[in-house]
Amino acid sequence: MHYEEHFRGKACIVTGAASGIGFAVSEALLQAGATVCLADRNANWLASAIEQLRAHGGRAYPATVDVTRFEQVQKLIDDAASSHGSMDFLFNNAGVGATMPIAEATLEHWRRIIDLNLWGVIHGIHAALPVMRRQGSGHIVNTASIAGLIPFPYQSLYSTTKFGVVALSECLRYELGDEGIHFSVVCPGSVQSRIWGTPVVGEYGETKSPAEAIPAAEAASTILEGVAKNEGIIALPEQTRSAWLLYRRSPEVAESMLRDLARQRRVAFESRDAEKLWSFQTKKEANI
Repeated sequence: MHYEEHFRGKACIVTGAASGIGFAVSEALLQAGATVCLADRNANWLASAIEQLRAHGGRAYPATVDVTRFEQVQKLIDDAASSHGSMDFLFNNAGVGATMPIAEATLEHWRRIIDLNLWGVIHGIHAALPVMRRQGSGHIVNTASIAGLIPFPYQSLYSTTKFGVVALSECLRYELGDEGIHFSVVCPGSVQSRIWGTPVVGEYGETKSPAEAIPAAEAASTILEGVAKNEGIIALPEQTRSAWLLYRRSPEVAESMLRDLARQRRVAFESRDAEKLWSFQTKKEANI
């Protein structure tokens, strides 16, 4: 099944849309004939994204939104639904990564990552559900991570939020499915994105994505195919999906490999060798 027909003429909102997966999903939706509201808190990145999509005319429009602020999310949802008469798809994609020793985590780190990664998704769902219930239809797609399916060491903050996003999405998938409201949760491995240079606390710094990171456009295609098929958990790429399945089916193997990964990451953090940190992740996560 190819996904274009599924999204043609539909009204979509994508948060975290100025770069990475959010931008790639927005572009693919526009190419499929959807109308897309690109929401992001970075106005400069958002303006650049809209400029890149100018060929799609009035079907792409921006909204500067901080998803940690519910009133802004509510306005985003209300405005989109009012403008288009419906809201067919909401992609709660905005988020931030974190790989760090728990001893270095402050309460500021905890509050920020929970506010963005978990509360941002909750805000989107809370604002969108009344609209979708009135219509009797809709599909909410939440971006989690492979770290929401596998508890990788040194990612306790990140995994706490992403496991929460997976659980929330799965619970509501079953609770609301009979009302015509669908849920999918996206669990990617490494994808080329600005997330790699965005700290939980502090300003963005230009950082290369890991060598094994797949192009965002490739991720977007897999995501939209999965959404069109109404898949509940969309794990990607295939290597990442295989890692998740092996974690579920072979707990003893996973236990050994995750403990080994913890030891190797400990050495990488002690030496402050970022390249080694991610190369270890690449090697081990590919075989869990």
